[in-house]
Amino acid sequence: MTLLAKRSIIKEDKSNIITLGAIAKEEKKKDPEVVNATIGMLYDEDEKLFAYKSVDKALSMLTTDEKYAYGSTPGSKDFHEAVKKWVFRQYYNDFKDISAVMATPGGTGALSNTFANYLDENDKALLPNYMWGNYKQVLYENHQDFMTYNLFNENGGFNIEDLKKCMLELKKTQGRILVVINDPCHNPTGYSMTDDEWNKVIDLINEISSDSTPVILLHDMAYIDYSKEGFDFTRKNISLYKKLNDNAMAIMAFSGSKTLALYGIRLGAQVAVSNNKDNLNDFNKANKFSSRSKWSNSTNLGMNLVTKVFSDDNLRKSFETELEESRETLIKRANAFLDESKKCGLKTLPFDCGFFVTIPCNNPEAAYEYLVKKKIHIIPMGKVLRVTISAIPLKDCIRLPKLIKEAIDATK
Repeated sequence: MTLLAKRSIIKEDKSNIITLGAIAKEEKKKDPEVVNATIGMLYDEDEKLFAYKSVDKALSMLTTDEKYAYGSTPGSKDFHEAVKKWVFRQYYNDFKDISAVMATPGGTGALSNTFANYLDENDKALLPNYMWGNYKQVLYENHQDFMTYNLFNENGGFNIEDLKKCMLELKKTQGRILVVINDPCHNPTGYSMTDDEWNKVIDLINEISSDSTPVILLHDMAYIDYSKEGFDFTRKNISLYKKLNDNAMAIMAFSGSKTLALYGIRLGAQVAVSNNKDNLNDFNKANKFSSRSKWSNSTNLGMNLVTKVFSDDNLRKSFETELEESRETLIKRANAFLDESKKCGLKTLPFDCGFFVTIPCNNPEAAYEYLVKKKIHIIPMGKVLRVTISAIPLKDCIRLPKLIKEAIDATK
């Protein structure tokens, strides 16, 4: 007999990233030659966890109250404005009055609130077939389900046709749609959508919602500030949200934890956009209730740290310079990995930029075990292997593709 409630009996963390990451971390402690390409954090070329000097400086400037006192559940007005100015940047004036912010513990909190308040029990969210696995667990915890659309078409571009087919199916079966798009620097593939693809998505949402069918676009933007295209390109795509009709809404899951490399300080935000004030009022009311009931309030230290970095002109400019250097590091590592992959015939999924490169593999668990024996730790998931290039130095980006190809060939 178990004391668990019925639906909790089957609960088991199916996401192996944290588990395998912990194993790799322990092995690395015992043997410095171990390669730990598991967890999505940024490390420097000396294999030390990366920290932004501007963020550390901002932390030193916080008062005792700013660090340790309770914060408000939705976050302060200063926090809201700081997040809006950072997320919308050159389009801030266009969006300041048609947007709303809710503080959350990391991007995961933003996802959880959005699923909880924009899907009914047993409804399905529409997820990409290549995805961060925790989406599924968050949905299950909310008594919800999912279906998937194919992320890529036959040409390696965003599959707008399959997205439309799946959206129409959900429109018919449940009368509302919540679709997740993780862009740019998609986890786990590193794919980033083009201007044209984003325009087609917005047009599709308006088409499907034109008869008053509610459509929520949940934009997981965890890695937005690591796009090789830079701020102007990524914010130009966000600016398209002005075109959404009153039956549709965009909710962005912003991760301060990722942008500022504050991985252990869980701080993020829901950033909602709607031309309908009632939609924004409903957003504030429902998500404040959910936040209060699930985590009471987000870390005050994290909220004030984000506010300080984004609002202080000198700190922000210093941070932006450091962020550009981080992007350049990721670009060099990605180019090296992809170049070596081509040389040895290792196939990768469509990649543009970001923390991860993903490799098709028919027997990922066996390939993983083979590589562990070679002191290489990556993540097997579904029918792919995920390599975290953000966590390994350039020299390992150069030597890993050949070894991964060897592992896949040996475990077919």
